[in-house]
Amino acid sequence: MDLASLAASAVKKISLTESRSVRKKRPAAPLPDVLPTAIRGERWQCGFASREVMPDSLDSAFYVIAGHGPGRKAEGVHDPLTVRAMWIGTENGGIVHVCADFIGLTNTEVLDIRRRLEVFVKVSNCAAVNVSCTHSHGSFDTVGYWGKLPKTGKVPEYMEKIAESIKEVCIEAYENRRPGVLSVGTAHVPEAQHLRRKPEVAHDTLTRIRFTPDDESEEIWFLNFAAHPNTLGGSNRLISADYPYYLRETIAQNSPARVLFGVGAIGAVDPGQYDENNWERTRMQGEALAAAALSIGNDRELEPVIRTVTQPFYYPVDNPVLNFLAMLKVMSSAKFACDRGELNMALRSEMSYLTLGDLRILLLPGEQFPPLAYGGYRDANHSATGKGPEANPKPLVEIAGDENLLIFGVTNDMAGYVVPPNEFILNPTKPYLDTATDKYEERHYHETNSLGESAAFTIAAEFSKLVDKMK
Repeated sequence: MDLASLAASAVKKISLTESRSVRKKRPAAPLPDVLPTAIRGERWQCGFASREVMPDSLDSAFYVIAGHGPGRKAEGVHDPLTVRAMWIGTENGGIVHVCADFIGLTNTEVLDIRRRLEVFVKVSNCAAVNVSCTHSHGSFDTVGYWGKLPKTGKVPEYMEKIAESIKEVCIEAYENRRPGVLSVGTAHVPEAQHLRRKPEVAHDTLTRIRFTPDDESEEIWFLNFAAHPNTLGGSNRLISADYPYYLRETIAQNSPARVLFGVGAIGAVDPGQYDENNWERTRMQGEALAAAALSIGNDRELEPVIRTVTQPFYYPVDNPVLNFLAMLKVMSSAKFACDRGELNMALRSEMSYLTLGDLRILLLPGEQFPPLAYGGYRDANHSATGKGPEANPKPLVEIAGDENLLIFGVTNDMAGYVVPPNEFILNPTKPYLDTATDKYEERHYHETNSLGESAAFTIAAEFSKLVDKMK
């Protein structure tokens, strides 16, 4: 047995020992069963606000870049990271949605942000505070596991600045609200996606939620598209929002609209392969999506009615490596004992489901593989495991009964990849520690950064409950 195999075995034993301790100290108590909230009105009222969120100096602490490996020190700034918020409501209340240029935030950080906004929520009759991250691989490490392990990559002072900045933009977006029309439109941009793994299920739809104020002032565009902001690659040492930066800048040059952007089901979905040069590819990706957003002409108005529900749930953890990093306080987590999974432990996470008029929106933790959302599973003769579609849960659009279900990933929790079970392959001797290769010679990296094979069933089961509640 080699050193890596010994390490994988040791990490699992440590996690199992911790599990027994957690079982004694923190059994998973029943979570509240949250009911939907409805907000109706005569007219939409929406507002926008944004902030740059950057450290005072990169020299004051060891700031690392997220993604592509640990310990990559940030050596400069190409473009600033921002947090942007949109208040979406009526004269009777609403919700606020944040889009942040970060790799992700765990549910622990999101709950802290909501605690800071408790007074605002009461005053504004805010039914939900949601935080989506663009998942930029050129941003600072805001989760923790891209630091110089076993040390966290998070800088406490910067995390505090993020929380306060998000609080500020939420309040300001509400204060900037104006009456107007909310509509939704779409465009297909297949060239802006590169699928890294089979089955090659593409959801190439760019969605634009568009607010047009009655006073003819600046519009607000809330965009969604499924492609990893990871074009800059592992050699990059400059902080950047990746292609969302160019997307927003290009729109700003051609329209007075204020823009938010969130990613969809991005598991194994890269941006388009426009150019061999990473920076050129990043620019071209952003410009292509901006051109598509500017071209949308199929907008339809949405009735000023919001229904929303956010349900916490326990997410079983089968990955002993991620669990071990949480034990070392590399990232924030709230772990509880449970009777599911290999480790009998779970994280507290959450899922949100909402409707704007008749537009259904699902807010998911982590990075969902597209087949789990839209269908298209491989059969037993072609899947990585030799198992057929029956090994997988029902796709999310089927659960919703709506093929146009809009999905935002990396929202309210950074909980790793969610892989179809019939494509889920682990390294046989170094599970979760090293990449596996299947019978087709395809690499299965994503499993090492997942909570486990059961994650897909957990997501589907929790969403089914939310759909039933909304009925």
